[in-house]
Amino acid sequence: MFTGLIISCFLLVALGGVIIINDQTDLFEDIMKIKLFIIKIRNFFRQSFISRALLYAFLAFLFLRIFSSIVLLIGIIQPNPVAPYSEISQEILFNLESKNFFTRYFLAPWYRWDTTHYLEIVDFGYEFDIVNTVWPPMYPFLVKLVNILIKPSFLAAIVISNLFSILAFVLLFLYTKEILDEKTAYRTLGYLIIFPTAFYFIAGYSESLFLAFSVLVFLFLRRKKWLYAGLVSTLATLTRVQGLLLIIPIGIELIIELIETRNLNNFFLHSLSCLFAPFAYGIYSLYVYFCFNAPCPWETLSIYWEQHFGFPWEGIIAGVSIILGKEIYIDVTPTLVKVLNIVLPLFSVYLLIRIRKKISISLLIYSLTMLLVIMGKIDDNNALVSTIRYIITIFPIFIAQALIINKKILTFSIFVISIGLQIILLVYFYWWVWVA
Repeated sequence: MFTGLIISCFLLVALGGVIIINDQTDLFEDIMKIKLFIIKIRNFFRQSFISRALLYAFLAFLFLRIFSSIVLLIGIIQPNPVAPYSEISQEILFNLESKNFFTRYFLAPWYRWDTTHYLEIVDFGYEFDIVNTVWPPMYPFLVKLVNILIKPSFLAAIVISNLFSILAFVLLFLYTKEILDEKTAYRTLGYLIIFPTAFYFIAGYSESLFLAFSVLVFLFLRRKKWLYAGLVSTLATLTRVQGLLLIIPIGIELIIELIETRNLNNFFLHSLSCLFAPFAYGIYSLYVYFCFNAPCPWETLSIYWEQHFGFPWEGIIAGVSIILGKEIYIDVTPTLVKVLNIVLPLFSVYLLIRIRKKISISLLIYSLTMLLVIMGKIDDNNALVSTIRYIITIFPIFIAQALIINKKILTFSIFVISIGLQIILLVYFYWWVWVA
């Protein structure tokens, strides 16, 4: 459908150009030439799987980009009522909103929450504020690199996130096609981009990087490229600490290979790839500790951000209690977000269990472990924190939706509900209301 739409638009433009430029030639012959050219393009996309992956990924990105930008035009009607607490953030936001129409309505609305901390790291380094050490260095490093060519650093951050979102969508399409089929692959992208918090892929956050690195690890595992899988898991870990969990599928696939080949030498040699990510994160933690005399990142998370890890059910029980009226110390999360933080993870567990026989054991165990870990991240009220944002990087959840949800009425219902929730959460995000 998408390909047909693009071809039709191209045909109309080309036809108009021919009529204007060369009105001496026979119109029928021109139409036939254009038709043959379009057929060649269509056949190219049909025959080239990589090209189709790029096409579907770009269309998914384009939908998310345009849809989010339209929703954030709410700023014309109702500007954000709350300013950031940091003076530097207030100054940057003021400059963005007062520069011109484009920066005010298409760039400034994305300058929110974690993005401000990433940019503090980019512009001033970790020494500016040690609370920022909870964010690993990969995303700020790439932004700093691109910032050499693209100014300001905020625009560089958006560019990095957007480019990696396209890359992540391409890799997810390729991987899903390999393990299942092409129809499931583009349906997976569809469910991913309509998820209520999918807009974080194109915000100044590291979600798109982490998704790209995670999928790439599994692509390398399918090809038994252990070294590459280990190196990419390191990049994922230096993007988000949850990347350490990627050593689980690497280890499982190595054990499976050992059982099949009974080659201990290769097993021990390839097992070194499981050490790359922990070693890299350990180096980063030591760097923070010795260079800034700061606590290790997980201690900073507890001391300054009032968050810790508990059992998965603790956050759910506390969340239900808070929704029912339990008084808590500080409450900045809307009730809708509290409900979604409970419902969506539980629904995700159900989805993963439903497809347990259709995906590899390493992918299943990794996904369930990742889900349990993010459900175990709770604040001092024992409430779940950022759960609905972390879910978007557990890509088998969206593969599961593509496999299970086949009825048109159910598909349409999920589309309407998801898009409606995404609009509400985007507005919350714009108004500086905590979403995830």
